[in-house]
Order: sequence, then C-alpha cells, then structure tokens
Amino acid sequence: MFLDRDGTLVAERSYLSAPEQLELLPGVVGALRRLRAAGFVLVVVTNQSAVARGLVDEAGLARIHERLHVLLEHLPRAYLHCPHHPDAGEGPYRRACDCRKPAPGMLLRAAALFDLELRGSWIVGDGARDVLAGHALGLRTALVRSGHPIEPALAELAQRGLRPDLVADDLAAAVDEIVASAAAGR
Repeated sequence: MFLDRDGTLVAERSYLSAPEQLELLPGVVGALRRLRAAGFVLVVVTNQSAVARGLVDEAGLARIHERLHVLLEHLPRAYLHCPHHPDAGEGPYRRACDCRKPAPGMLLRAAALFDLELRGSWIVGDGARDVLAGHALGLRTALVRSGHPIEPALAELAQRGLRPDLVADDLAAAVDEIVASAAAGR
C-alpha cells in the first residue's frame, strides 16, 4: 500500500518545512491500523520539491518524517521522497527524474527495497500524479478529497482516458472500501 503524504495523511500546507507544521488529518491513524491489521505493508511516497526550492534540506525533511512516524504510531514501514523539481531551485535537485510522481520510480524503488508485490497493490493520494504513478504500474488507485480539490485531477485523468478505481472523502473512507475489497477477495 503506497500512501501520498500531503493531503492524504497530513493537512495540505504550502511547502511544509518543519516538524511542528505537521497536522494529521482526522481518522488517519485508525485507517493505518486497519490496513496493517488487514496485512498491508504501508509505504509513504511523497514529492518534496521544498528540498529543490531550498525551503528544507534533506536533514530537515528527515526530522519531519521522524516526527510523522511518531504521530503515525510507527505504522508505515518507510518514507520515500523525491526532492527534485525540473523547474525550481538551483543545484543538483533542479532536474527531471524518474522518482517524481507521476513517474513511478519511488514505487519501483519501494517494491525492490521491501520485496513488495505490485500486482494488486494500491496507491492512495489526493492528486492526478498519484493516480498516474499507480496506473503506470498497474496498481489500484484511490483519490481522496482531503487535500487539493479533486475536480482538476479527475479532469486531467479523464483527458487521458483514465479514472481512479476509488474516490473517497478521506483516507479513512478509502480504507473502509479497500479493506472490504481485500476481505472479499476483489
């Protein structure tokens, strides 16, 4: 199970750059507990162009994820991030890469690192980039309304002839359907 961070697990903020800015969305910890109880391995995959923009460095991002891990009761197995942006910042982080969603590089890296089966896996996020990354690898996809407005994402996906497998108000609602689907063998 791949999970976007901002707008899915935590409140969407413009370039979160300090641990004290983290605000868990309602129902997230309970949803993660249900996923773990159902046998899902949880991996957070997040674009973090704040690094490329110079708003936080890798050490600062590590502190943010350490604090998030505590807030999430140590439920996710890992936090993978893309620090790059093709058009923002200066230096080595300003570049196109294969790890920035919608590219599937982070998902492939997580699958290799943790011996995860991609077939039948899910990605949950609040943007078209999350759904596109999942579709690139044949994952099941869930789009949640708890972050950015999803209408632009749905329109972008429709232009490409795609749609998410599931649209839900938030992670907790998505997890209800995902766990029920897994229990029913779908």
